[in-house]
Amino acid sequence: MKILISNDGPHAHFYIRTGIGRALTYAGHQVVMWEISKKAAFDAFDEFEPDMFIGQTYNLNEAVRKCILARPNMKVIMKGSDWGAISDSIDRVKYPVLIANEQEIENVAELRKNGKPDLLYVHYHPDRLGETHNHWDDIVQTVSLMNAADIFLFTNGKVKDQYKSHVGFMGGRWGYKAQTIDKYLLPLMNPKSRLNIKIFGNSDWGVPQYCGFLPDNEAAHFLRSCDICPNLSEPHSHKYGYDVVERPFKLLANKCFVISDYVEDLEKLFPKSIIHCKTPAEFHEKIGYYLDKPKERAILSQLGYEEVIGGHTYFHRMASIFGELGMGDEQENMLKSLDKCIKELKL
Repeated sequence: MKILISNDGPHAHFYIRTGIGRALTYAGHQVVMWEISKKAAFDAFDEFEPDMFIGQTYNLNEAVRKCILARPNMKVIMKGSDWGAISDSIDRVKYPVLIANEQEIENVAELRKNGKPDLLYVHYHPDRLGETHNHWDDIVQTVSLMNAADIFLFTNGKVKDQYKSHVGFMGGRWGYKAQTIDKYLLPLMNPKSRLNIKIFGNSDWGVPQYCGFLPDNEAAHFLRSCDICPNLSEPHSHKYGYDVVERPFKLLANKCFVISDYVEDLEKLFPKSIIHCKTPAEFHEKIGYYLDKPKERAILSQLGYEEVIGGHTYFHRMASIFGELGMGDEQENMLKSLDKCIKELKL
């Protein structure tokens, strides 16, 4: 199949989409990432003539709508903005999550009169859709396509001396997420803690532990070289328990030991292999405890690794989507391709 994926910038979802794209490509599909700010919709669709389009409801405009309507046999799935019971009452100033607006809803409803999109999807745990996306139910079905591990980038990391540290973190420290980072991670950087901490990211954190930008091909090695890899979430995940980020999946796929802030849906997924902490104080205490427990860390890391490789890769996610679309052969192909990939990567 020829699959066109819409992308709207160099943010976290770009890495998720490229992870999906790599899994689809390995399984024999021809995948193109369409940067919507750099090429017009008509050009993107006409040049590639996709059999499947993966887009977003908030990017659905008149041009995209016409491109979809001109291809009635093309499968269309779109990431759906939140529109449900939680979004009815959430404080959008305190928790700036993406919520569908009236025009967006109208655009999707109008397109559905012609049977598209086939599905909406979101990266939330399936148990949450009745709270986060239930208002879409009268228009189109929403399914779960959770974040997962990109096993091409985040497996087989090797311990390297230059990256060795007690605690290592790779990511940005920007306004909203900094509310969590500043409570959980920054206190560990106090010189009195005597912890060896290394931070890599696309922007300066303003702390001595920040080590700069890290190329993709070094990420797995860095993370594997750390005794503890924290997972940190955004404030709405603490409050409401949903929106599990990609980080824990790729850390576990790389056999890293993970201590996380508490998000209810993450605990559902990994109740034993991740250490879940409900407060910054507990987070700091657990880091101190497990630094001296290498055997315990190794046992939990191996457990998490097996859980992710067995059920939480982007091969699994797209197999599920093909199943929802009634494309059984493609679903089977994704899972067979995963088995082949596991052997090739020696996982």
